[in-house]
Amino acid sequence: MGDGMLVVCSQREFAEQLLLIISSVLVGANSTATSGAQARRQTSLTEYAAVLIAGKLPDETAADLAIGLAENGVKRVIIVVDRANLADAHEMLDGTGVTILSKPLTKDALTQAVKLIVKVGYGEGGIFEKAKLMLMQQKNWTEPQAHRYIQKISMDKRLPRDVSSQYVIRALEHERDAQN
Repeated sequence: MGDGMLVVCSQREFAEQLLLIISSVLVGANSTATSGAQARRQTSLTEYAAVLIAGKLPDETAADLAIGLAENGVKRVIIVVDRANLADAHEMLDGTGVTILSKPLTKDALTQAVKLIVKVGYGEGGIFEKAKLMLMQQKNWTEPQAHRYIQKISMDKRLPRDVSSQYVIRALEHERDAQN
């Protein structure tokens, strides 16, 4: 797996702000792309720890780019969508492995999501981090909300945290399957 993150955003100033936030969390060759074609070219030449797609692109939709990158082997793709389009994005991107974050996106939410996604991607995260990530993706929760939820289940049911995490993952997978 590569290091650094590719930020795909047609607004240069916003992309630079995102890179500043990300560089505080993820050390490496962080870079930007302003179009889908440029992002595809860069991901074919360089392996990144993750790709963040934020905003509208001049040549294709963000969702189409996210699906295309995921299908071409890019492991950690994150897309930022408007809250109003969240349900449509979940329906379109379900099963692709793309992580969906909703606007308004705070600095803390972005840094937590990047840390968690990269940690799970490196295989360091374990079942607890995977459960938190799934809660963040499917329920649009923050990392602290997901953490507290799993912790509460563990305490209420008097189960180890990993067992509670497996319970949460199975429940979320069942819920996702029932919606399809």
